[in-house]
Amino acid sequence: MEGVNIEAFMNFLNQITAFQANLNKKNAKPHQDSTSIYYLHPSESIGTPLSTVILDGKNYGDWSRAILWGLKGKNKVRFVDGSLPRLDKDDENFEAWDRCNTYVVAWINHSLSPDISRSVVWNTVASSLWTELKRIYCQGDRFRVAELQEELFAIRQGDLDVTSYFTKLKTIWEDLESFRYIPDCECSEKCSCGLGIIRRYRIEDQVTQFLRGLNEQFSNVRSQIMLLDPLPDVNTILSMLTQQERQFMNMDINPEVKIAYAATPSNTANPGNDRGKGRGRGGRSQGGRGKVQCSHCGRLGHSIDVCYKKHGYPPNLKGRNAAEGAGNFAASLVT
Repeated sequence: MEGVNIEAFMNFLNQITAFQANLNKKNAKPHQDSTSIYYLHPSESIGTPLSTVILDGKNYGDWSRAILWGLKGKNKVRFVDGSLPRLDKDDENFEAWDRCNTYVVAWINHSLSPDISRSVVWNTVASSLWTELKRIYCQGDRFRVAELQEELFAIRQGDLDVTSYFTKLKTIWEDLESFRYIPDCECSEKCSCGLGIIRRYRIEDQVTQFLRGLNEQFSNVRSQIMLLDPLPDVNTILSMLTQQERQFMNMDINPEVKIAYAATPSNTANPGNDRGKGRGRGGRSQGGRGKVQCSHCGRLGHSIDVCYKKHGYPPNLKGRNAAEGAGNFAASLVT
């Protein structure tokens, strides 16, 4: 094959293959084209539910989102959102439409509680069934939203630990999200639709609600967090507070730590100020060889276990050093 351009020959073969593929695609029926809305994979089954979430009359938000995700994965959302009208029996695609519509209706019915399923059993058009369920179980949620908001603003930490308090708040946030869902922003770079701003406001509200209900022992850290701009997300703040809570627990478990934290921070003084201290009558030192010395900062009067230089100042101490300690603690966890 002398004189034959191999590269040009291969390009020619690729063009023929692409032409044949397009020709087969045009000649294929809609239910045979995998990109068509009427396509059903051979493994699809009417008896296989789309989601484990069952509509019981009180969880329409969670249920509808789960069903829409399932339909989107099967390229069947248009059967319920009203964008695909019901075809006439004379239409050449009617059989494909009718078959897919039957599948969608069956999938929706499998996700309903028995009582609800019996009430809509005669509705055999997917878009009409979807609209009926939305009209019945979505429009009555306004009072429930008000109840959740009242419950949310009444919650305080009290005897709960930080994690349990956060979990209680998060449960209500998720319930409100199911009723007042904010769609995801689909802008490529800078948000121009406003959904990003609305979602940011909701996140800031959640951070504020979380902080305002904390016990007073977290007041210093809470104040430092509220001064940050922008505010950290709520999961970062939860991590900060659980670390602070562990310090409080160590104070309760270890009496030596508790006494040291409650006392005046003598380990913050200048080492030179220790000279001459501890002398009794006659000027003799009361320390001697038994004086405790910190192996971290080298100062006398405390051990490394209760060294403020190593472990940080406790938030309950008053004064400049305590405020700096709480501020450094919050800043170190955010950065």
